[in-house]
Amino acid sequence: MSVTRSTGNAKSFDIAATARRRNGWPIVGWIQTHSHQVLPAAAHTGHKLSWFALVLSLGCCFGASNHATAESDSRNIPEIEWHTRLDKYQFDSEKFVGQRITLKCPPASTKQEVPKIHGTDTYPSNTPICAAALHAGKITREGGVVTIQLNPGLSNYDGSFKNGVESASLPGTKRSLVFVDESDSKEADKIQLAHIPRIDWDMKFTKSGFAYRHFEGQRFTFRCPPAPSRLRPRQVYGTDSYAFDSIICRAAVHAGKLDPERGGIVTVQLNHGTCELVGSIRNGIETQNRHGSDRSISIVENSLNE
Repeated sequence: MSVTRSTGNAKSFDIAATARRRNGWPIVGWIQTHSHQVLPAAAHTGHKLSWFALVLSLGCCFGASNHATAESDSRNIPEIEWHTRLDKYQFDSEKFVGQRITLKCPPASTKQEVPKIHGTDTYPSNTPICAAALHAGKITREGGVVTIQLNPGLSNYDGSFKNGVESASLPGTKRSLVFVDESDSKEADKIQLAHIPRIDWDMKFTKSGFAYRHFEGQRFTFRCPPAPSRLRPRQVYGTDSYAFDSIICRAAVHAGKLDPERGGIVTVQLNHGTCELVGSIRNGIETQNRHGSDRSISIVENSLNE
């Protein structure tokens, strides 16, 4: 998909007067607005903000960049404890089946007792994560980063002794977890493909069910259908870093990660916010400038094939 042109100084103009087609795809001008939903406490009087809103707005600037750094995988990975389970992140839920979460296990102390676990390679979803990762050989007692995929449960779990850790057998559970390696993820990918939620072309990330602020640094995968022939103009803000309430499929087209005629799989990463979201024209989509907030999203590459 070729990039038409890019500018960091996109201006507001009338939607009806500017909607046109290029190569069969509508070029749409988005209306620039103030970020009321981003700064709900702001007291707007003309262009003035309350002191509270000003402080909040400035706070998003520190340590933030105007462009996403997701492709370098320099994301914020939370460190957990050895007894931490998925439910700490509200991740042990049916809507997250097929999705992945990346976490960091700390080094185990010399007195650290490994929590009791069940299963081998596939574990019940309420299993202590680091203990299962040690048993599965994904980390050592020095800790490390692991990526977990939530899967449907098994009818039973067989125990074993691996890597110095004893696991017990257990009857079936509703959900299970596995550890995913980029070098060998074929089986996990098959399960993920079967459970990726299909969204429409008006779906905002904040309405997806995955927009929890404590998921900063995590990635979630969606399936966009081919774009409808008559697509209503909608607002999109930013370039590479997009507003937290962005419309997923449209942002993915703008980012060059989705062919609108074919549709496909899109992976969204939650990031720290930016002070300003800078608009541009890319791939037939024009985005607009807007004040930033403490969270943003980016569209990243994924290795899944339909």
